[in-house]
Amino acid sequence: MKNTIFYTLITLLFLLSCKKEKPEFEIQKSYHTFVIDGHLEECTLQMGAGNFKTECYRVTDESNNTFRVAKEYLKFDTYETGYRYTVKVLREQKILNREPYQDEIYLPHYTVLEVLKKEKL
Repeated sequence: MKNTIFYTLITLLFLLSCKKEKPEFEIQKSYHTFVIDGHLEECTLQMGAGNFKTECYRVTDESNNTFRVAKEYLKFDTYETGYRYTVKVLREQKILNREPYQDEIYLPHYTVLEVLKKEKL
C-alpha cells in the first residue's frame, strides 16, 4: 500500500514538473474595415528568394493607410471590377513562437466577411 502511494506521488510530481511546450505558431485574428478600389493592379509578390507577378487590390484601411494586397491573400468571391467596396474583413496573421528560418515570411490573409457599401465608379 505504501509503495502504491509512493509511486503515485512520484508520478504526479513528475507530470506536474513537465513543461508544456508552446505551439510552433499561433494565428492572430483581428477585424478591420477596408475600402477596396474598383480595379485590380498588376504587382510583384516576393516569396522567399523569388518574385512573382500577380494582381493586387488597392486597399485603404480605417487609419487611412493605403496599401496593396495580392489577390491570393484577400478572399473576396463577389468582387466586380468597376465598383468601390467598403467591407468588413477578418485578418489572420501567423505569429511564430520561434526564430524564423531564412526567407521564411508569413503574410496576413484577409477574408471579406460583409460588404458594407458598393459604389459604381
